[in-house]
Amino acid sequence: MVGKNGDLRKGWFISYLFSNIAGGINTPLIPLFVVIYLRSNVSLVGITSALASAASVPALVYWGNLSDRFGRRKIFIFAGFFGSFLTLIFIPFVRGIGEYILVLMAFQIVAMASVPVSTMIILENTEESRWPSIMSSFNMITSIGTVLGLIFGSILVLGDTAFTTSSLPDIYVISAFIYLIAAISSLYLLPEPRRRLRRSGINYLYTVRVIERIRYLPSFVLHIFTEGKNGHRLSGSLKKYLFSTTLLMFGFQIFFVPFPVFLIDRLGAGNLQIFVMYLLNSVFSTIAFRPAGTLINRFGITRTITSSIVARIVIFTAAAFIPFIITGSFVLLIIMLAFYGILGGLWSLISISEVTSISKMCEKNVRGKTIGAYNSLNGVGQILGAGLSGFVALYLGYETDFIIAAMVVAVGLSFILKIRIPHTFESLPPEAAPK
Repeated sequence: MVGKNGDLRKGWFISYLFSNIAGGINTPLIPLFVVIYLRSNVSLVGITSALASAASVPALVYWGNLSDRFGRRKIFIFAGFFGSFLTLIFIPFVRGIGEYILVLMAFQIVAMASVPVSTMIILENTEESRWPSIMSSFNMITSIGTVLGLIFGSILVLGDTAFTTSSLPDIYVISAFIYLIAAISSLYLLPEPRRRLRRSGINYLYTVRVIERIRYLPSFVLHIFTEGKNGHRLSGSLKKYLFSTTLLMFGFQIFFVPFPVFLIDRLGAGNLQIFVMYLLNSVFSTIAFRPAGTLINRFGITRTITSSIVARIVIFTAAAFIPFIITGSFVLLIIMLAFYGILGGLWSLISISEVTSISKMCEKNVRGKTIGAYNSLNGVGQILGAGLSGFVALYLGYETDFIIAAMVVAVGLSFILKIRIPHTFESLPPEAAPK
């Protein structure tokens, strides 16, 4: 639907809402499918997550450059949504881990077609004065869609016994058909823009991650890491800060990837418990995102990020030692689910603190590209952490994996504390589009 001068009308968000519902449904499925359906081990959960994430990176660059070269937006959104349907529909035919990885990699590659243009098509169809409000709405849609997808997925597995496997391929199929609805609706609800924006011309806009995932699958990006040089160089301090945030993400993933498998193997968690775990994490992240800026304003960036990361270190360490103290699996499972939810809320504080710090350490006209680099390097941290974590958990044990994660994160925090961040706080600009 198009209003005056090609502006967006009510209903433009429907296709995005459906695509994020589909993404929310399949968010918890990698550990469940690998461990319960394919009866494989935690190392293969890590490999699967890492390879699927790795497939996204070159695909994201390729699709972004292709869409910018041809100046078309709508067809790439349709291709991403429809391609997601075409790949996930093959999941019921998967019989081994190799086939599963190939299907997931194909899914990640085609799904990336919509990611670089999702933001651009909205900006190009909207007057600049409305960009802050429209981007804020877009953020809310992606977060709400993910939460709704996890709620729907939890309902789908509600009747499952602890180790039911038959419903997992069906859930992928349901997710695929929701992607199909998103694809069809995009043809009718999203107009092809009448004007073209250059990413280099909107370097003051950037994206922020609201919900933390165990694989690199962004809902949208604005700036592509490999864009041409613009004559601006990053300071040494900023480079060190980007390295530190990458190390933090590496440590986070060492914990997050094996954690659901730990609940399955040690505590007897089934499909429902794992879906609820991811749901709690996403809900806490979404709720905490809004007040995060206020807390940073009140307590300062350094104190906020330090306390949030220290809290994560404490939870990682507690997850390693509490099983030796509490023997009841039900009580322990409730504690671990609560831990995972709290970690989601802490992510909002950490991500906003990191993005605010980066935005204060670089010039406004390269801020968007710098945060684009930050998001890309976070993806690198996710890939490396996921690939290593499964082997650590398999050969050294889950408890050792959690302790190593805490130690890596502590090192990352020590690096950040050595970097000087400007003291004067500037609120996160409304143009920033969380994702």
